Amino acid sequence: MAREKFKTLTEQMFYVLLCLMEECYGMDILEKVPTMTDGRVTVGSGTLYHLLEQFLDEEMIRETKVEGRRRSYLITEKGQNMLEKEYRRLAAQAEDYRRICKRE
Repeated sequence: MAREKFKTLTEQMFYVLLCLMEECYGMDILEKVPTMTDGRVTVGSGTLYHLLEQFLDEEMIRETKVEGRRRSYLITEKGQNMLEKEYRRLAAQAEDYRRICKRE
């Protein structure tokens, strides 16, 4: 069964939206994601630009500047809500793990 679009976010989706809490160019995002995750998560340029198109179509981000081929983006309220929803989902999973495995 196919995953419902944007019901949950992949790691790459999550971190792209997180980067866009500040205005960024695509190239900035490619550098920021590995830095903020200590190299655990990377986003390829093809994946990034595909995600940016999807996020624009869903109005989760907006384009803020166009300078030739360089475009900058910023998260919208809809995107912030999705990011918060995903954070709460992940936090609930972590809490379930702690509770069931009795880890503090």
